[in-house]
Amino acid sequence: MKRFTWILSLIAVAALAFSCAEPNDVSVGFALTDAPIDESLVTAVNVTVSEVAVNESADASLADGDGSWKKVTIDPPVTINLLDLQGGLYEDLGDPIVLAGGTQINQIRLGVDAVQVMEGDVAAVTTMPSATGLKIVNAFRVPLSGAITVTVDFDVRKSVVLTGSTYVVKPVLRAVVDNEAGQLTGTVPAGVVTVYAYTDGSYVDAEATTANADGLYFTGAYTSATVKADATYVLAFMDAGAYDLYGVDSTGAVIAELQDAVVTEGDVTDHADLTAIP
Repeated sequence: MKRFTWILSLIAVAALAFSCAEPNDVSVGFALTDAPIDESLVTAVNVTVSEVAVNESADASLADGDGSWKKVTIDPPVTINLLDLQGGLYEDLGDPIVLAGGTQINQIRLGVDAVQVMEGDVAAVTTMPSATGLKIVNAFRVPLSGAITVTVDFDVRKSVVLTGSTYVVKPVLRAVVDNEAGQLTGTVPAGVVTVYAYTDGSYVDAEATTANADGLYFTGAYTSATVKADATYVLAFMDAGAYDLYGVDSTGAVIAELQDAVVTEGDVTDHADLTAIP
């Protein structure tokens, strides 16, 4: 079983901040990255993005037209195949936006005009209930000066669900401040195809045996990664803390693990190697 993540990174462009912004302003740019998907028939997931916006109000019910929203319009809209952006690769989205230093981002909105799932050369029927784009509510403090990077993870393994012959987009999002995030890398025993990361102590055996209403397993995973051909994995954009890792084979059985893998803020933890479960 594989996992598919869609990550929107708000990449700070420091040079622009110095050349175009007033002192104490922060310049923030945008990019997109991702990882693989569950459905074996899927050959592309094409996302058309026309806008990225943030607001600095604590009111989560603000209308999209409210003046507290600051946005970057992408003209013409860009269409990106998310499957091309794996293993930490990303693609910039639009121009940077300048925010006042010391403020707080409370919501991030991605304006998505269309999501198209391809099975081979055939476009599958895909629907997205949200008419106003995809929104995440979370608080991020903007520094007094310099730069900020926020990464929004769109977990498409949980969010793009095949219902009959139609793919339905039901967004599941999380976000992390990039310079406060860390990364785990390591190796796995033979047979492991996916590594799932759970916050310390949160995994229960039913994750592997009981599906949710959409037929998905391992729904409590914080994040996950597909194992590479050389039997290594990379789990990126993770909050600092301890995680339990579980390696799953092609049938969905848990065959390897690593307890208490520590993610350090702004650092890469190497040699987080899983071992086979006897």
